[in-house]
Amino acid sequence: MDYIADRLHSEKKSNYILFGFIIFLLFLGLNVLLASSSFLARQEFGDPYYYLKKQALFALMGLGLLFFLSRVHYMKWKEFAWPIYMISILLLTLVFVPGLGKKAGGASRWINLGIISIQPSDLARFAVVVLLTRLYSNNNFQGIKRTALTFLLAMLPVGLIFLEPDFSTAFHFGIVILALLFLTDFPLVYIFLTIITSFPVIYYGVVQVPYRWDRIKAFIDPIRYRYEGAYQLIASFQSFEAGGVFGQGLGEGIRRHNLSARHTDFILSVVAEDLGFAGIFILYAAYLGIILYSLYLISSIEENFGRLLGSGIILIFAFQVTINIAVTMGLVPTTGINMPFMSYGGTSLLVYCAMFGILLNIMRENNDNG
Repeated sequence: MDYIADRLHSEKKSNYILFGFIIFLLFLGLNVLLASSSFLARQEFGDPYYYLKKQALFALMGLGLLFFLSRVHYMKWKEFAWPIYMISILLLTLVFVPGLGKKAGGASRWINLGIISIQPSDLARFAVVVLLTRLYSNNNFQGIKRTALTFLLAMLPVGLIFLEPDFSTAFHFGIVILALLFLTDFPLVYIFLTIITSFPVIYYGVVQVPYRWDRIKAFIDPIRYRYEGAYQLIASFQSFEAGGVFGQGLGEGIRRHNLSARHTDFILSVVAEDLGFAGIFILYAAYLGIILYSLYLISSIEENFGRLLGSGIILIFAFQVTINIAVTMGLVPTTGINMPFMSYGGTSLLVYCAMFGILLNIMRENNDNG
């Protein structure tokens, strides 16, 4: 009886800690979103709370989804892996249908449903992770057949996203898949061959596309291209500099107005300006806490499907956070990757809440800390 009581207590404690991190990010994200988007929302819609109200609604829906999925046994996802994958491929295809696909910035990345628009690539990343997890947790499925099927299943959604075009999401997608396969018995030689053979694709996707090549040049010499491709990057630098140690105060910074993507891809620049180094440090610590604490709990799971699925969810989250931070701070060329739980975007928020609900269930069902 003491063992059972200790186990239940440990499970609750683990889930409460992770849930606390998520609530903190959601609360901070909504406050920073209001500070970053109110002026823009007033200009575009005549309502300074337009973006906040939509994001708050998605946050409430996301929390409901998180609670629900934290109570659904994660092994159910093994049964639904193929249907979810096929639905995600269908949605990725629909973005190219005229009248249904929504274009923005020259790219067809959304499906217009009238009231809202959804971005299928957010669901596709999770769908591929679930399906690959199912395949590689099944010891009866071995050999060249599995290897060939792996490449097909991975390359189809990555290729569709690349054609939207959304190079940054396709790149993030590819990194997640390779990192997940590294945790399985997938032959390492094929992983390295995939990396090597992807160089021509990356070359074509970057060097041969003028606006992407401009971003590379702007990254190398941002001062020279400060009025062109490096405009956002320089504005981000200025926001970090203006914030100092403790910031200008939430909603008080003015440098943000030079950032057109201040409520999406560059929302961390607003955090830096308003809350300073102290705010950025706390925010980064929260993200790192989620990643390291989740990895610590997942590492103790012996059941293969749960361990791989949990690892895949953490990999999606960790790489997206890392890329966004690197872009905002000018460590890599500017690309369109938002910040989980912080940036404006309903589809991304719902999918991340769903994934962390599943992660909480994996930890509850496999907790061995007691």
